[in-house]
Amino acid sequence: MDMIPNISVASLPITLFLAALPHWYSIGVAESRKIQGGWSNENPRAFVARLNARAAQGKRLSDTEEMILRAQSCQQNGFEWFAVWAAAVILGNFAKLPQSTLTNTTFIHLVTRIIYTVLYVQTTSRKFSYVRTLVFNLGVAAQVRLIFKAAYALA
Repeated sequence: MDMIPNISVASLPITLFLAALPHWYSIGVAESRKIQGGWSNENPRAFVARLNARAAQGKRLSDTEEMILRAQSCQQNGFEWFAVWAAAVILGNFAKLPQSTLTNTTFIHLVTRIIYTVLYVQTTSRKFSYVRTLVFNLGVAAQVRLIFKAAYALA
């Protein structure tokens, strides 16, 4: 008998991968275009901090430097929100929610994270940044919905 994996649990390492992807992308771009002499793997946070300091001082960053900062921010957001997704998955499974609910919510989560990541890294206008925010909030709503469903199932 073939077993079908629990998609919600399997999504946890996928979510971590999606969180790290913009970081790896920005490293490649920084290296290939020799931004600040190339990526500083000896002190990567200082590399990003120097770009942020220049921006904070009102200095114009190149489009590539701006994209690196967005990619790094996207990575940070992905790791910050991972705990919320993990909690929703754990609670949903603990509450024995229907597999269809877990799978559908996982699909929404993964699709919104992928779209959000692309939009975060590529969006350069204020107008389209609101689309990114909308996509992010759709993903958050799915996570919160799963937590509430688990809360009612455990009542």
